[in-house]
Formats: sequence, C-alpha cells, structure tokens
Amino acid sequence: MTQPKNFWQTTLALTFFANLGILGWSVARWAELGVILHRSVWGLVLLLYIAVLAGCVFLFYWMRSPKADAFIASLELSRLQAPVWRGLGLGLFTGILLLIPHLKFTYQIGEVVKNSTRDPVLTMILFYWACWWLILVAAGALKVGLKTSWAGGFASALILLGVAYEIYVRFQAVTTYPFSMGWSESSRFYYASLYFSQTLYGETFPLSTLHPSRYFLQSLAFLVPGLDLTGHRFWQFLLWMLMTLAAVAALVWRAFSADSNDSSRWNSKVGRLLSPFNLLLAGWLFLFYLLVGVYYHLMPMVFIPLLFVSHKHPWRSLVAVVIASLWAGVSRVNWFPVPAMIAIAVYLMEVPFSNTRTSNARIIEYLKWPFFWATSGLLSALGAQAAYIFLSGNAENAKAFTSSFTSDLIWSRLWPNELYPLGIFWGILLVSAPLLGALALALTHWKRLHPIRWAGILSMLAVLFAGGLAVSVKIGGGGDLHNMDGFAVLLSVVAALFIGGQVRAESAPDDARVQARPGWPVQAVAALIPLFFLIPMLAPRPVYDQALNQTRFEELKALVEAAQGPVLFINERHFVTFGDIDVALEPDYENVTLMEMAMSNNQQVLGQFYADLREHRFAMIVARRQNLFIQEEGGFVEENNVWNTRVSPHILCNYEELTLLEPSHSRLAVYVPRAEPGKCP
Repeated sequence: MTQPKNFWQTTLALTFFANLGILGWSVARWAELGVILHRSVWGLVLLLYIAVLAGCVFLFYWMRSPKADAFIASLELSRLQAPVWRGLGLGLFTGILLLIPHLKFTYQIGEVVKNSTRDPVLTMILFYWACWWLILVAAGALKVGLKTSWAGGFASALILLGVAYEIYVRFQAVTTYPFSMGWSESSRFYYASLYFSQTLYGETFPLSTLHPSRYFLQSLAFLVPGLDLTGHRFWQFLLWMLMTLAAVAALVWRAFSADSNDSSRWNSKVGRLLSPFNLLLAGWLFLFYLLVGVYYHLMPMVFIPLLFVSHKHPWRSLVAVVIASLWAGVSRVNWFPVPAMIAIAVYLMEVPFSNTRTSNARIIEYLKWPFFWATSGLLSALGAQAAYIFLSGNAENAKAFTSSFTSDLIWSRLWPNELYPLGIFWGILLVSAPLLGALALALTHWKRLHPIRWAGILSMLAVLFAGGLAVSVKIGGGGDLHNMDGFAVLLSVVAALFIGGQVRAESAPDDARVQARPGWPVQAVAALIPLFFLIPMLAPRPVYDQALNQTRFEELKALVEAAQGPVLFINERHFVTFGDIDVALEPDYENVTLMEMAMSNNQQVLGQFYADLREHRFAMIVARRQNLFIQEEGGFVEENNVWNTRVSPHILCNYEELTLLEPSHSRLAVYVPRAEPGKCP
C-alpha cells in the first residue's frame, strides 16, 4: 500500500518535471517569437512557472521531515465521508472528464481563427499545463467520491480518463461521411466483402493477399442484410474494443487467478479479479494494447494460449497452440511463432526446472513440451498460409504473400523523424517502460529461477524486439508502433505474471512464488503514459458538409454509371461493395494491394497493370488525384515517391483527368483513356 508521504513526494516530483518541460518549451517559443518578457503578459506566466518549480522543490524536501506529518494527515480529507461529498466528488470528476476535451477543442478552433492574436503553440502549451492541474484535481475528486487513497484516486483518474478518451477517439471513425475517411479505409470494407463475393457481386473473386483474418472478422458484418457504411464502421469499432478487452481479460485472469493453489471457489477468484488494483491493471493493459496498435485480428493468438495452455494439460495446450497458430498463418507472417512463444513463456514461468542436479536428460525432459509446441505451432502457421494461398484463389500470384521480404528497408525510421517524431526504437521503449520496469525488478530475483528459464524468456523477447524493429523499417511502416506488437504482447504477458505472483520459484516449498510489483513512482508514470499520447489526439467530432458530399457523390455516380465499358475503382471501391453505384466490380488493382505491389516491385502484377493501361482496358478509372511530384522530405516520402514512380506515370500517360471531385476529406479524380498516349516511362 502506498504511503501518503510517498504519494505526495512522487506527485511533487512529477509536477516539477512536467512544469520544467513546459517552461523549456515556452522559453524556446518565446525566443522564436522575439517576446520581450518584461513587457508582456508572458513574463507573469514565466514567474508562475518558476514559482511552481520552487514550490515543488521546497515541499518535496519539507515533507521528508516529521514536521510535515500533521499536514500530510490533514490532506487525507477524512472529514469528507458523507454521501453528499461522494456525490460531489464523482460529479467533479465527470466535469473534468468533459472539460479537458472542451479545452482542446477551444485551442484547435482558436488556431484557425484568422483574427486571433493568440499564438497557437503557446496556447497549446498552456492547455497541457492546465491538463496537469486538472488531472490532480480529478484525482482528489475520485479520492473523495470512491473513498480511496490518494494514490488510488490518482491512478483511477488517469486510467478512467484514458479509457474514456481512447473510446471517444476510436468512435470518431463511426460517421455517415460517404467517402473514405483515410487512405485505406475503403479498402478494408472491400476486402471483407470478398468472403461474400458470390452474393454481393454475383461472381466469386480471389480473397485478399493481405491480413485475411482481419477481413474475415470484418466480413461478419455482411451477415446483417442491408448494413450500410456507417454500420460497418461501427462493427470495426466494436472489434477494436471487444477483441482487445478479451485479450486483457484473459491476461488478467492468468496473472491473478489461473494457477491458484488455494481452495477458493469460483466466486472468490472472481472477487480477486475484480479488486481495484487488478481492474486498474486491466484498464492500463487495454490502453497499452491500443496505444501500441495490436490489431483486433491478432487478439485470438493472445487469449487462446492464455486461457487454455497449462503444464498440467500438455495435450490440451498443444491443441490451443495449433489453433492459434493456424490463425496466425492467415494473419501476419511475423506472428507465426507468437502463439507458441506465449505458451512457452507461460510454461517457463509457471513450471520450475527444479534445483536438483542438472543433466542433459533433465534439460530434454523439461524442454520437451516447449519444443513440441514451438515446432507444431510454426508448422501449423506455415501450413495454414500454404492452404490459404491455394484456397483463396491466389495460387498464380503466390509472390504477393512474400512482398514484405522484397520491400525496401528505411532504417532511419528507427530514430526520431518527420513521420514518427519519437522514432520506433525510443517510442516502444517509452510506451513499454512500466513493463520493462517490472521485468527489471523481477531480474533482481534472478537466482530464484533456473538460468534455462531466464534464457528462454529473455531470448524470446529479444527475438520479437529485433524482428519488430526490422518489420517497422519496411517501406510502408514506421508511422506508428503496430509492428512492435508481438514484442509488446509477450512483454505484457511476462510482466503481468510477475506482477500477479504466478511465477513459481525453484526452491521449496512448492508454492513459493516470485512477485515483482513496481512501487508507486513506476505505477504513477505508467498511468500517465497513455494520457501523454491520448490528449493530443482529442479533437472535435468531424462535421462534414453533407450537401457538398452528396453532390460530389451524385456527380461520381452519374459519370461512372454512364461509362461505356469497365470502370476501375482504385480508390473508393466501397461504393460498389455497398451497391451505392451500380457498376460491375473490377477486382484488380485496388489501392492497398497496388501500393504493396509497387513497394515490393512485383513485376508480375505491375507488368500486367501497365499492359492493361496501354490497352485502355478500363473505360474509366476512379482514383485519388495523381501527380508526378517526387518529394525530398516529409512523412511517408518514400511511399509517395514509389507510387509516383511506379504507378502514377503509367496512369497519366495512358489516361487523362475528366473531372476532379473534392469532397470534404479527399481529392478524387475520374480518368478516361487518352486519344493519344502521353510520354510513358
């Protein structure tokens, strides 16, 4: 249990560093703008920052003395126990929950007001400064409202704010906007529809070569007759929430209840799972998975091993590993070994090697089942991929399944860059820091686990970390942390089992456990990290010009339905999927797959694409507006240049722009064959 003095000293330290960062950021901006502080209101702000820093230092050291004990005791607010105070506390927290986004919205609106005299950067800095103090007030509100300790109120406030804002941000994608919300959103619904292509298009088409399991889960929404684009967006939102929640629930159950040696019944186990600490840990893991970007179609490979693997039931464990690995085979190639790795990690942590004599025979006996699981899992994944290549109708283009192995690697994306300011290397270390802290604490008990167990756990983490970095630098990646997902998941499993005390020690008695629960400072930083990323993402719910968008849609519909021949939708193919535009589907050269083929320089697909363009196979092409501009800097510069080298020139030399449609969120063009070819590469 966190002592009040420890809480306040940690809070003062965090406040000091938060204000120090704000001060440094402000000074840099003032210098950039040439602000004369002694003649400006910003001079008073500077004095306020300095006063806060000085106050934090003074109070931090003063609280170490016995003289501060009475004051700290008075901060426990023990008199505020009446129901009315609890109601006021919960009401205040709710108000702060709603106020922080409102402040962000005000800042964003002020940024674009032309006659505003406010500097948007300084306004943003003040917004972040205000957020810190609002979070502290929210912690006090929950302490009173829920009758917790200050530490409990602080952690609860951060986790509840984080979960609420994460759900809000994700729900922003559920909109009635008729065009694609992003570069690849339309593609997802199209590829999901291919599982029902005979029903939707009257013909069977090959399935996607990318992320088949993701599109299978999304395709389930097509079982609801007449579900429109907004409904499919909502289903995708539910997949993010529910699949992540399932993985988190399985992990928390494994960490705190699975291998319990006591005689407690089911209701007692549920009671332990619903303890305040476990609920907060579950909330944090929920935010962690979404922050890293562990996609929902990968979650079965997490919760199946966690729920069904047990050293007491090795054959049941084998079945679980095989099933999860079969799913991996139609998901992502870098996840092929992950289900077996999760099972092996659970085994190594829950089954002691024994501190008796070490021999080759004993090592073989101990590692027999992990080896069997690893081999069976990898073979199952490879077999599932091979079967899918054949059954999906892509046997003639099997090379498309290995595009990630032939794409360019951009190693600079490991470090801070324009695309991802933190860089993949530092970003994953920052996000995973609390779990790494728990692992480091566990390593202080290294003598209580046999070296073989440590070697297995740490080597698997190292392999997934290195593999994630390699995948992240593939062209098309590096914009976020989602390619570090395998490492993040295995690290969370290892750390959670240590935190929950599920790791069996080598020494007697048999129920001896190794537990590594980080102290309050680490817990406080852990709770802060998700909000550090979430608050900048808060934005007003997008409002689109419905009349404009409907007009643009009607223009597009009239043009393509009057076309004298096949129409290729490179972009916005969901209009055909949902029957909004009545034309026959042309299944080739969809945006995402075409980009993947361009990045991997798949000449089999690109060569056929160029030939079809030269022969004017399509009467019209619907795509984002094409250009030949080669960038030298900026985010996704390499991807832009690949497209504008291997795709755009071939479109523009054989087709010309008929019209440009500009709905609220994109620039969409319709192309028709040129009477005379232009200059082709």
